[in-house]
Amino acid sequence: MKKAFKYILILFFLPPLFYGMASLIGALIPVNNNRSDKKVEISIYLQQFGSHTDIVLPYKNEVQNWGNIVNPSHTKLGNLRTKYLSFGWGDLAFYRNTPTWNDLTLNTAFTALFTKSPAAIHVKFSENLPQAEKSVQINLNKNQYKKLCAYIENDFKTDKKGKLQQITDLFYTQTDAFYKACGSLSLFKTCNTWVNSGLKHTGVKTCLWTAFPQGIFYQNQ
Repeated sequence: MKKAFKYILILFFLPPLFYGMASLIGALIPVNNNRSDKKVEISIYLQQFGSHTDIVLPYKNEVQNWGNIVNPSHTKLGNLRTKYLSFGWGDLAFYRNTPTWNDLTLNTAFTALFTKSPAAIHVKFSENLPQAEKSVQINLNKNQYKKLCAYIENDFKTDKKGKLQQITDLFYTQTDAFYKACGSLSLFKTCNTWVNSGLKHTGVKTCLWTAFPQGIFYQNQ
């Protein structure tokens, strides 16, 4: 009986232990470490909110005018001055049920991580750079920025006419909007993994893999 209990404990604790170790090791391994693009043309920001990371981009510049894709008219406020857009990817049901981290329940977390439920992209429209628990600036050249914009844009789910599908009954504030997204959140593809993959695609220094924000900010501090 004692042996059986011992094996049950091992089986219970080993998966989270391996998961945490994998995320730690992946976070410590840098990618794109030797790439040094000295021509700085556009600044973006990574911002941490609890266990979530947003990518913050200029609303429009000579490379990309996001107003042709996601527009302030999609928000509750409708007409507002916008200089920055914050993009976050995650599980749609999680977004619906967890407007703040205090609203998180075990059932919501389990459903998001272990069921193949739809994803969503959360977009916040801001006149000034948003305040966050942690924020870091990353400088890109135009080619890198173009790659990052394409990465984000390609993860929006579109209808048969190629138009974005806004989730019209979901808002956190007067100045945000939600859209259907490609993919599904899992243990191995979290909101932070999505951000990290975008940075890897862009060619800037980041970590090999991480499920948590700490790895991303560790490589970009």
